Amino acid sequence: MAKLRVVDPQGLYHVMSRGNFRQPIFLDEDHFAKYTRLLVRVARRRDWAILDWCLIPNHYHLLIQLSEGGLSEGMRELNGCYARWSNVLTGRTGTGHLVKNRFEAKPVVTESHFWATARYIPLNPVRADLAKRPEDWRWSGYRATAGLEYPMTFHRPAELLRYFSPDPTLAVERYFAFVDEGPVPKSHAPWSDHVLGAARVGPA
Repeated sequence: MAKLRVVDPQGLYHVMSRGNFRQPIFLDEDHFAKYTRLLVRVARRRDWAILDWCLIPNHYHLLIQLSEGGLSEGMRELNGCYARWSNVLTGRTGTGHLVKNRFEAKPVVTESHFWATARYIPLNPVRADLAKRPEDWRWSGYRATAGLEYPMTFHRPAELLRYFSPDPTLAVERYFAFVDEGPVPKSHAPWSDHVLGAARVGPA
């Protein structure tokens, strides 16, 4: 029996869900687009601030700031509605689960975890050999956060950028440089492992 999930109703969470048996859940552009439309609806209904996001064929990542809880309920709605739509479209209804039943949700409460997540999500398509650079992948929040396009309506890049600087222009510059540095060994990470606070801005 799965351990009961305890959720901080105002917490910041790195959420991930993948296809059952690692199978693809996004088969083409229509599938990616459908999921983003569902994100608009669920984020509005649950009052989620989605600081960053990335969809790749067999899984996705969301960085969600909660305000009134509702994480499990929202994820159930999000994955459930999408799975039903996709299964009808592909003729897979009745053949098993499309998405793994239990999504992963890691509370982001330390600076080291926050900075690692802020870099990990936009670099996910690069690690998966889907793009040479994060800006080459359409289905993520990187391009909007880096100021290359307008954000999707569920995406709140300004909420992420405020951690880099209170000045919007400087924040974008710092974000771009931060992601561009790529993964670094933990022992050389330019941050300390303090509890994350709203007053904290920018990697050390």
